[in-house]
Amino acid sequence: MPKILLFLLVFSFTKIFGQTFSPIELRADLAFLKERIEEIHPNPYKFIEQNRFQQVYDSLYKIERPLAVKQTFAHLLNLTRAIRCGHTSILVDERLIKPNNVNPQFLPMDVAIFGDKVYVSRNLSENNLLVKGTEITAIEDIPMPKLLKNLSKYTFQNGDGQNPDVETYYLQRNFRRLLYLFFDEQDELHLKVKINKEEKSLSVKTQPLAYLREMEAERNPIRNVDFYKNIYLSENTAKTSVLRIRSFDGNEFENGNFHSEIQNIFKKIAEKQSKNLIIDVRNNVGGGLDYADEILKYLLVKPFTKYQISSSPNIKDKKKALSVNRFYEPVNDFQFRGNVFVLINEGTFSTAVYLAAHLKNQENVKLIGTTCGGASDGSSAGKFTSFTLPNTKFTVSLPLLKINYNATNELYLKPKHEVRQNYADFVAGEDTAFNFAKELVKSANTY
Repeated sequence: MPKILLFLLVFSFTKIFGQTFSPIELRADLAFLKERIEEIHPNPYKFIEQNRFQQVYDSLYKIERPLAVKQTFAHLLNLTRAIRCGHTSILVDERLIKPNNVNPQFLPMDVAIFGDKVYVSRNLSENNLLVKGTEITAIEDIPMPKLLKNLSKYTFQNGDGQNPDVETYYLQRNFRRLLYLFFDEQDELHLKVKINKEEKSLSVKTQPLAYLREMEAERNPIRNVDFYKNIYLSENTAKTSVLRIRSFDGNEFENGNFHSEIQNIFKKIAEKQSKNLIIDVRNNVGGGLDYADEILKYLLVKPFTKYQISSSPNIKDKKKALSVNRFYEPVNDFQFRGNVFVLINEGTFSTAVYLAAHLKNQENVKLIGTTCGGASDGSSAGKFTSFTLPNTKFTVSLPLLKINYNATNELYLKPKHEVRQNYADFVAGEDTAFNFAKELVKSANTY
């Protein structure tokens, strides 16, 4: 290979992956980012006082040494995460994790986190010793409590406000990607695990996403085709109906018509004359608010107030009130008037919280699980803008609209019955919160 071509290749690689940013560049981007947050975000001080946000910024601005790309990402995250808005983010780009078409390789397993302990949830590796429930005590000789603390510096997804369970939830949800970000890509990762109370060391070969999907389909086949839907009835009897709502993304509703799909679901429930309805919105990160309104029409007894939208006073080209208070009337056909049990958790976010918050105030509704990851009085979302930081070139996404849910003034939506998944049920494949709801169904008319 000609020397000049080799030089250009090395230079290009160093420029992209070995890049560092000077304190001057970092300070300039921090100042730019802070200015944009304060100018664009419709409610930046909902969860943090302005003087506290200034203190966070000042501490970050004191940076005196150059930072590599990964360190820079973590440094900037400190500022966006300070406002504690789950719809505000810095995007992970190819400098941190290779794009899918380049086949980045990840740890081939999912995990469950209980406190500072990590357990195998689904093993997609070639090592059959890593059965569900196996404790991972260290990776690359870093004890798990210390590793979790390190990974949390790169957590790029957040909830609203200060729910301590949310960080653990997103650590668990993005575990393999955070490992990749922290360790960079490795051909294999060295684990220490506890098997029969004895600690063992073993190596696990990392795998691309295509392999993980193939192994997932082979080892955990989906036998119910409805599982792939974002909204479906998993059970429908005269005693109990179970409505699973995985997302409010309208593009994936049956036939692309959420009105007809939801009507058909409640028609089926009415035909069975079900007396109890369990609605599961755990791990539902939201979507279109109008889809939730369509569902509420079949569940609320009285007319309810639609969400209200406004924008930041600094956004001159946006109307201050894009929607006004409107009352939605309940439908007359196929209304459900039995007992309703709503399953929520720290992964319940945005539109899913909107639905649960409106239902909470009804006498026939009980919320079960853990405190939602999204704020219950409203969120900053709806429409978004993105921009690139001038020096570090990271892309930032900010919401443009402030949404009032018109359901409650409480910041956090807490369950009537707090029920957490325990380790024994996790290993046995039992759903602790769902089982609790089923027990309530048995005594639904006595509490």
